[in-house]
Amino acid sequence: MAVHKKVNFLGFLLVFGLMFFLVSATIDHDQDHNHDYDTKPCTRECGNFSYGICPRSEGSPKNPICTTCCAGYKGCNYYSADGTLICEGKSDPRKPNEHCPRDCDRKIAYSKCSRSERKTIIKPTGCTTCCTGYKGCYYFGKDNKFVCEGESIEPKACTQECDPKVAYMTCPTSGSTKLTRICVNCCTAKPGCKLYSYHGTLICIGNPKNH
Repeated sequence: MAVHKKVNFLGFLLVFGLMFFLVSATIDHDQDHNHDYDTKPCTRECGNFSYGICPRSEGSPKNPICTTCCAGYKGCNYYSADGTLICEGKSDPRKPNEHCPRDCDRKIAYSKCSRSERKTIIKPTGCTTCCTGYKGCYYFGKDNKFVCEGESIEPKACTQECDPKVAYMTCPTSGSTKLTRICVNCCTAKPGCKLYSYHGTLICIGNPKNH
């Protein structure tokens, strides 16, 4: 009987160990799959967008803007001419408040935001997708319906440093020739030059005027 119980106990440990191994392997596989999904590079195809709306800084103490806290966009701070914070905007760029008063708030002189308040037409050279579009920028289709918010983080400033993600680029002046061993980034690339990653993914199209 003692031998029988011992065999049963060892069998239980074997089954339990096998179950634990299978569960652990499944979790690791799911985590690896999710990690690969999260780091999947953006595709090169352009999104079917009509325009994007992205808040940006406007006005100055000498040339004040005409807006209100109600009409101002969320994520934008509005200041008086002496630099006093008046408020943060309350309007969502995806669906601006229509009930806001049209009169200018004379206390507001300027705003500090990251991007443009107006509709920005996305031209062929401005090819983008939900993946490559910047966070805080809202993209709309030709029917004016909201499509998505950008997922990429916008560079804080334009620098002269090499972008290590760039493997090669092609420029209109060089035809289809791949230019390698280059020290360039999206800011320093000449207009029209396309920058690609080591995976062949389009990173950006050079257009210094937009930076």
